[in-house]
Amino acid sequence: MKLARLGEVAAIERDGIAPEKIVAGTPYLGLEHIESGGRIISSEPVANGELASTKFQFGPEHLLYGKLRPYLAKIALPDFAGICSTDILPVKAGPDLDKRYLAYFLRQPRMVDFANSRSSGANLPRLSPKALADFQIPLPPLPEQRRIAGILDQADALRHKRADALSRLNALGQAIFYEMFGDLVTNPNGWPERTFAQIAKRITVGIVVKPASYYRDTGVPALRGTNIKSNGIDLSDVVYFSEQDNETILSKTRIWTDDLVIVRSGRPGLAALVPPELSGANAIDVLILTPDEKVVHPRFVRDLINSTAGRRIILSESRGQVQQHFNVGSLSKAELFLPPYDLQTQYVERMKGLENVLNRQVIGKLSLDSLFFALQHRAFRGEL
Repeated sequence: MKLARLGEVAAIERDGIAPEKIVAGTPYLGLEHIESGGRIISSEPVANGELASTKFQFGPEHLLYGKLRPYLAKIALPDFAGICSTDILPVKAGPDLDKRYLAYFLRQPRMVDFANSRSSGANLPRLSPKALADFQIPLPPLPEQRRIAGILDQADALRHKRADALSRLNALGQAIFYEMFGDLVTNPNGWPERTFAQIAKRITVGIVVKPASYYRDTGVPALRGTNIKSNGIDLSDVVYFSEQDNETILSKTRIWTDDLVIVRSGRPGLAALVPPELSGANAIDVLILTPDEKVVHPRFVRDLINSTAGRRIILSESRGQVQQHFNVGSLSKAELFLPPYDLQTQYVERMKGLENVLNRQVIGKLSLDSLFFALQHRAFRGEL
């Protein structure tokens, strides 16, 4: 298949506009308005005098490429005109290149990794326009590009529909929580007040020294803050300790089924339950809470911490202005209003039924994701 440099078949158009020339009401996009994968979450209309620096102009004919932290794959296709942060590069496809085809090519994991390897800057890696322009793109005839983009559009649409269904089911879970317990910040039901120390058998922190020298290819798994997600624990990037180190050096930070592991920094308070398959594993630089199951259900504590009310409780005790940070003392003295145990039990039973539906949806989404990535891989090898 013919290859071409991106700079030969597309133009990176950095048309800067001074802040005083920006018309009030013009849509503005920053990287925070674009999700990984390219979905535009929102845009903000600009007010007079709001912006203090030059921005780039774009239109619906452009692809927007987030050059800051390129591993996030913030590569969007806007359907409107506006202005964007200079950390976003507007790319206009030429007559021999379909912009949707280009977007799928740049979003594929192989190219995201390649872009990240070509970026510079340790803390805030950026891909230069020149490096982007040097990317080699397979260039079949334009009708073939459009055919490939159309197939990937259909597969991607199915993925988004399944993701939307999951989002609605998660919202239903939050609605059940508030229906049964009310606002646990204002406490309209008059539940008794407790600290987290009073409902826990153990509150500690995973090993906080730099443990990279202990890592092994296999052995006892260890969870980090990056493994804790809003929908549970991600096991795709787990590190390992040797059995000997885990027993002798790291034994105090072992985690067991239904312990809570809680993020300390960046997203303080995000919590997940330890599943049975990780019982006896270890934890690195995360908080560990072992609930007293005579007074509180672990599932209730997790969902409380992850709720809007719980986030307010956690953030009120976190420290740090630039990056919020949560420690053992903060969690121990944080206060919650504790509903009756039997009501917690009813909540847990209701959520088990919802989780069965959620699990089926998650399996379906993973299947669609696998299909999409397989199609994407084949498309740019000329096999689709």
